[in-house]
Formats: sequence, C-alpha cells, structure tokens
Amino acid sequence: MKIIQVVHSFPSHSMAGTELYTYSLSKELAKKHCVFVFHRMCDPKLKEYQIEHSRFEDLNVFRINNTFKFCNSFEMFYRNEIIADKFGETLDQLKPEIVHIQHLIYLSTTIINEIKKRGIPIVFTLHDYWLICPQWHFLKKDFSICNDNDISQCINCLNDQLSIKKLPRKIYLFLRNSVPNFLIGFLKKIYLNLARANFDPDEAGKKISARKRHIKVLCSMVDFFIAPSQFLKKRYVEFGIPIDKINFISHGINSELFKNFEKKESNKIRFGFIGTILPAKGVDILIKAFNKLGNNQAELKIYGRLFPYKGFEHYPRYVQSLAKNRNIRFMGEFNNKKIADVLSDIDILVLPSIWHENSPLTILEGFSTNTPIIASNIGGIPELIRDRVDGLLFEPRNCDDLYEKMKIFIDNPSLIEKLKSRINSPKNMKENTQELEKIYMDLLKKKCA
Repeated sequence: MKIIQVVHSFPSHSMAGTELYTYSLSKELAKKHCVFVFHRMCDPKLKEYQIEHSRFEDLNVFRINNTFKFCNSFEMFYRNEIIADKFGETLDQLKPEIVHIQHLIYLSTTIINEIKKRGIPIVFTLHDYWLICPQWHFLKKDFSICNDNDISQCINCLNDQLSIKKLPRKIYLFLRNSVPNFLIGFLKKIYLNLARANFDPDEAGKKISARKRHIKVLCSMVDFFIAPSQFLKKRYVEFGIPIDKINFISHGINSELFKNFEKKESNKIRFGFIGTILPAKGVDILIKAFNKLGNNQAELKIYGRLFPYKGFEHYPRYVQSLAKNRNIRFMGEFNNKKIADVLSDIDILVLPSIWHENSPLTILEGFSTNTPIIASNIGGIPELIRDRVDGLLFEPRNCDDLYEKMKIFIDNPSLIEKLKSRINSPKNMKENTQELEKIYMDLLKKKCA
C-alpha cells in the first residue's frame, strides 16, 4: 500500500507524544508498505509555504513551512487554502491509496477536502481535542477546566486570534522574533491593544460557531476515526461523530527501544517527570509537592523542554523559581531513542497533568520498563493506571495529595517492587500496525465494492 501520514510536526523538529507515535508507526508500516510523511515546519528563514522533500531514517518526508507570517484572520489559524492546495499537489504527485491524519493543527482542516476530492480513504487518529477546542486542551486562561459549550469563554481564550488585524500582527511577529522571552508579554499587550480596537463580541461568537460547523462538515468526510482512549471517544461522540465511525484502539509502543533494559542502582528513591514543560502538564504542582518532602533520600529529575507557553511566557522561569528542594534537577531535552537510558535512572514516574489527557505515551514507555507511575486521576489516564495495583492516582491539581502519594514510597520503598510485579507490558507497535493495516484494507475493499 501507498500511505501518507499527516501530522503537525515530526522528529527531529519536535519530539512530543503525537510526533513520536507517528514516527514509530511510520517506521513499522514502512517495513511492508510505501510510506510518506507530510508535516509542518516553522522556519522564518525559509519562504512561506515552501515544501521541502527529504529522506529521514528511510522515510520519505515532505515538510511545508508555515510561520503564520501571512495569517490575517481567525479562519486562517485552522483553514489555510494555500496549504490545502499545496497538499493537493503532493497527493497528485504521490498518488497514495490511504491517507492517515494524525493532527491538522498548524496545517489546514481543508486538507480533508483535497483528499476527498481524489476519492482516497481517510483515517483520522484523535490525539487531543483540537477539532472541538482551538486551544486543544479545554483549559481556560487561568488553567481551570473549560465547559466547551460556553461561547463567551471561547471568545475570552481566543481573543488575540479573533482580534487579528494584518498590520499590527505583521509588526508584532517581526518584533517577537527579536526580543527576549521576558519582553514578549509586554509586546503582546501592545499588539492586542492595537488589534482589539472596535472588537465586536457578537462577530467573534459567529466566527467560533462557524469553525465548529466547518469542523463537523469535514468530520463527516472522514471514513474512520481512531480514539486511543475511551474518554476521548466519548467526547467526540458527544461532539457529533457517529459511534459507528469511531473505534477505541490503544497506542502501540516501540518495544525495540527497551531491549535488555535494566535499572541503574541508587541509594535514593528517584522520582521523574518526562514531557514538554507546559502549564497543562502540571510540573509546577509536582515541584511544589516534592518541595514538601524535604528528604535527602529522594530526588526529582525533570526531563523536557522549558517551553515559553503562549500567554504565560515566563512559565519556564516560574517553574525553576519554585524548585526550593536541592534534590530537584532539570535535565533538559533528550533524543527519544535514549528513553530507556532516562527511565533506567527513574524509580517512579510522575504525570501531574491538569488537562484531560488522552493516552499519554509516557505511561506506556514507563510500563515498558516496569516503572510504577503516580498520575493525575483525569481524562484517559485511569484507563491505563490501576490505582494501587501498578501505580497510584491522585486528585488533579492537588499538590498535597501528590505529596502524600510520593511520601508513601518514601515510607515504604518495598512498594516499588510490589507495583512493578503487577505491571502489564503495553501493546507493541507491530501489533498496533497490524490493527491499522486491517482498517486500511477494509476501507480499500469498501472503495472497490
């Protein structure tokens, strides 16, 4: 089969969960099929919408440059006809039999139109809530959970996108690339004051409603949806995707990364966080909880990029300033091919997320190395972790409860081995690929019928 995987980013440009899953899946599929990857890159030095083609670890990769340089409306954040047309040209060049969409953020929803016009079956894996929530995570500006039926809240969260005006944005983007992170918030306030002149809330509400209608129409064109958690599946069925068009299929993991895995010895109990350091991931809650331990027998290693989150650009400095316990170490980014080395130095993995996670790849990686996990009892996480069987769940956002769960391991180190003995190995990528191959073949047979 000729298959195109469509995703918003890809290694080595980004090493987050969706990108890593798409990479592992593409590598496995490429053992038997002709696989192409189409993704977005963001390089101000390159021409806008330029497409580059190269080989990346035996994969044919097409990258389109989108820095939002010419974005002058709310609609262009999700619907970019230039990107869609460019993708259509790529389809004509490659002539795939199947297109598997992993994510369309930073690309264009109307890529689906281009695929449908050519009669190619579409599979769409849902990794988060971006089709429903333009912010992708259902978090308000104060990081509380959002009610997705509240248009006024959407207007508040998307104010800068809804207020966009061509000239002020052009000036803002030019200056944004020239000033240090601590000045970006101030610069953004100036831009928003210029852009919000004559802002019309009623018109903004219409734009948000129009996006929702547009997304629903495009969802009707997709042949098959995959939800990696039952929680996510339920949310999308409530959104309007017919239940017979969406199936729960858990992610697979590249088990080759963990061959001959062994834990390193340590005289301390080692807690660890792995992931992009964003507010939604709750790293600040983890640090506050660990500060309370005040125990020389424990250490916390934080792996991941310190990311200046939009609207909270000083978040990296904020989390670093919270680290009062001298046993907290910021380890930085790492190549995911070294994930086994990272996990060999962690006894308990911690996921303190505050958003409704789908199916975190980090949990599957942790369980692949028999690493017990403490995680927020939120979203799809409880589907993966059995509380007090192979890990511990705590109340989301509650640093006191997280502290208590971490202290259980300090007071009872033998619990680590007890939980390890009950961990079930996750599905491997070969098994996951076989499930997807069947879906691809069924859609091709249906097309030919």
